[in-house]
Order: sequence, then C-alpha cells, then structure tokens
Amino acid sequence: MSWTAVGRQLANPSGVGGRLVGAIMRVANKVPTEALVGALQIDSTHRVLDIGCGDGTALAAVPQAAYRSGLDRSATMLSIAGKALRRPLREGRASLVQGDMMNLPYEPNSFDRLLASNILYFCRDVPSFIDQCRRVARPGASLGIYVTAAESMAKWRFAGSATHRHFSRQDLESELRESGLGRADFEIDALILPGEIEGLLAVVRL
Repeated sequence: MSWTAVGRQLANPSGVGGRLVGAIMRVANKVPTEALVGALQIDSTHRVLDIGCGDGTALAAVPQAAYRSGLDRSATMLSIAGKALRRPLREGRASLVQGDMMNLPYEPNSFDRLLASNILYFCRDVPSFIDQCRRVARPGASLGIYVTAAESMAKWRFAGSATHRHFSRQDLESELRESGLGRADFEIDALILPGEIEGLLAVVRL
C-alpha cells in the first residue's frame, strides 16, 4: 500500500485496511482524546456530538452525558463504534449517523458540546464547517478541536498534501478568525504527545 493510499484510508477508512488503520489510530489518539474530552468539561446535562467519531472512543469516554451522537462518513468506523456504544444505542441515549461534516444532518439547537478531533486535515473550508457547528449548537455550546501541528505532520509520509491539510498554530488561529470568531472566543493550547509530537487543542465558544 502506498503512503497516499494510507492517507486516504485515514480520511475515510474502509474494509480490512480501514479497520487496521482505525486500530492504530485508537492507540495514537489516546492522549488527544483524553485531553479534548477533559477540556470540554462534559457533564450530565450535555448533549454531545462527535464529528468524525471514528470507532466511538471519545463518545464511550463520556457516559455521563445526557445524549451522545457520532457522525462519520466511514461505514467501517461506524460499525466499530456501534459495538463500543451498544448499550446507550439500545436505550435510545445515543445515535450514530453516516454523513458529511460540511452538511451536519441535525436540527438547529441540538448540542451543547461538539468534538472535532483529527478531521480538519480533510476540511477545505473551515469557516463553513464552523458555521455548520454554530447551526446545530445550543446557546453556550463549545466546540473542541484537535489537530497534530504542521511541524510534526511534515515528518509523516502518510500525511502529505495529497490527502491532508497541515495547520500551524498561526494557520489554525487564522481559520478561526476567518470564521468570525474574536480572540476572546477561543483558546489554542499546545499538547505534547509521546515521541515529542506536538498537537494543537482549541476550545471554541460557539
């Protein structure tokens, strides 16, 4: 499998290769997922949406939430997520939806906390994505974003420009400002992962 093919699997995992990529990323994303969930301070009153939910790890980590929904374009990942969330799905306290982050298939005023971990690499119009998040957000909602920083991404052959956008801290801040957010509307913090990999974690007030 070529490095570009690996990058495409990361963008939309499918089949056996997608399941393998998903298993690897579950381990690689453990620290970012925990940091993002912690930063959003999810409690028992919150309805939570994980955009690009993958195997459902982040949603499984917040059982205290009033309701959880995961969106992903990969049927392979949603199948795995279904196993992680089997009980809340059966009880009607969770849902999994196959769809597009640029056209969120939810009603306005639906969610208090939104997660967008490792998906902006595949987003060509961040302001439009933020608009989608605003549309489905309740008053006082927050959006948590995680991306690996460009300086670290540049070392990975599977994350080249053919499949991934790269974000420096300045790039991410610029995209958020172009989304109509003021500097007081978001914070961006560095997150250092094992192997001296640098990540960027942003919390956005919608």
